[in-house]
Amino acid sequence: CGTTPTPPRTTSTSRSVPSRTNLWDDANAAQNNVHVTRPSHDAWGIKKIALIFCDDFLRDVYEMPWYHSKSSSAMREAVEPILEALGNVPRERIVRLILASLPPGITIPVHHDTGEWVRHTHRVHVPVIVTDPSRVLFRCGPREDSMMRVECNPGHVFELNNQGKHAVSNCSDEHRVHLILDYVDESFPSPRRVKLERGERLLQTRRSIDRARDEGSRPCPSYLILGAQKAGTTSLYEYLTQHPLVVRAKRRETHNLDWRWDSTLKTSRQRRDHCLKFFHASELRPHPSCLTGESTPSYLLDSRRVIPRLKEAYPHPVQFIVMMRDPVRRAHSHYAMVTSLDGNPEQTKTRGTEWLNRTFEEVVYDDLSNMKRDGLIPYWDEETRTVDAEEFDAFAGSKEEDDAWDRYLSRRVPLRTGSHCPVTRGMYELQLRPWLKSFPRERFLLLRMEDMKTNGGVQRTADRAFRHLGLPPYEVRDDSAKNSRDYESMGDDVRDALRRFYEPHNRRLARMAADVFGANGEEGRG
Repeated sequence: CGTTPTPPRTTSTSRSVPSRTNLWDDANAAQNNVHVTRPSHDAWGIKKIALIFCDDFLRDVYEMPWYHSKSSSAMREAVEPILEALGNVPRERIVRLILASLPPGITIPVHHDTGEWVRHTHRVHVPVIVTDPSRVLFRCGPREDSMMRVECNPGHVFELNNQGKHAVSNCSDEHRVHLILDYVDESFPSPRRVKLERGERLLQTRRSIDRARDEGSRPCPSYLILGAQKAGTTSLYEYLTQHPLVVRAKRRETHNLDWRWDSTLKTSRQRRDHCLKFFHASELRPHPSCLTGESTPSYLLDSRRVIPRLKEAYPHPVQFIVMMRDPVRRAHSHYAMVTSLDGNPEQTKTRGTEWLNRTFEEVVYDDLSNMKRDGLIPYWDEETRTVDAEEFDAFAGSKEEDDAWDRYLSRRVPLRTGSHCPVTRGMYELQLRPWLKSFPRERFLLLRMEDMKTNGGVQRTADRAFRHLGLPPYEVRDDSAKNSRDYESMGDDVRDALRRFYEPHNRRLARMAADVFGANGEEGRG
């Protein structure tokens, strides 16, 4: 019994049921209870009778028919004396309850349990059938080199920390049966309890469980990071997709609503199917606990094109996240990115070549001149590079401004190049306005890149985003900044001119955040 045998194949659940009294039989469980997959244990040939089971994040606890059904009460009656003997474990705090049968000659190698549920539960073992306890070697400890043996005499109840190392070998000639129980403390929020029906089918991934009847209940995609460019959108996307329930799109920036929109397609169904090709939509359909989304930071600015296409392609409630950054620093970072010669051929192509032989000052003042010509910033004096405060207040929010904004977008926002609108992309309130007119405010989350740079800021920002998307908490493992670069400092004159220009726009943004999202600028859901 010193070696680990090759894991046997698991029993198929599609065959006919030879016996309704053999509760260990997978086919019987699939028809008369609910079949649950435990991949490693199934591979080792460990049989199970599942009575209560939970998903990885303790959102749902599933009570099986053999536990809750009055017509199949024998198993509950059989385990009830054991639960009564434990005394201090309320039934509503039990999140997993399984009888596990370890075949003779089988070793479960040294391992530790993973998953968010493990951190919040107590693991209790109750040996039920152990013919010869001396031939069952159960060991556990904080480290492999410090594991100690636990006696497995029938009726000996013990709790172990399954985040630590543990292993078991059944060196006897008979199956060893334990009742394995996991429960949460009273301080833990009560998960939703679901009574499954006889013969129901569960669809499981490594970290999720869904009922087959819920297939297709989550449309795709669930979220879009709209922008702004060079405001931490890549970092946020990478943090979000570390969550086990968030699946990456086939490409982070799909651009399927602007650059890659296929105008040759004739019907909405065809255009919708085209957009879904950028996601793992068919694979996600059976697993509504999981979600996906993308990050195309050009969407925020290009609302004139994107919003009607989005409504057609994604008629379901998509959640939106908008990243913002000090607009002066954002503009300079934008210029440094598109003029950089680093990167692969696709990256350098999409950056464009329009700014390669131009200074930062030149592209900034060109954009301001374009806005001036289009009637978007009548309050800006190009000679003194100052804002007329009274004219700004009179023009802000007017129909004339809306018309000028539409005119600017139609003239100055090309496709397939990032070398445009360095100043306009930092006018966040103006960019947000058409989005907030088109979609309920509860769908929006506004975040600042600077907040991610504070101590613990990445996790706090990710927590807000997880809440906005209806996801359970998760600790971000890799909190390093993504897609960042070093670049030369900007000149004092252009920096000061941009600060004067943005100052009233930043005040507008603060008022919008307070008026639309509350006193602290927080989104409705987060």
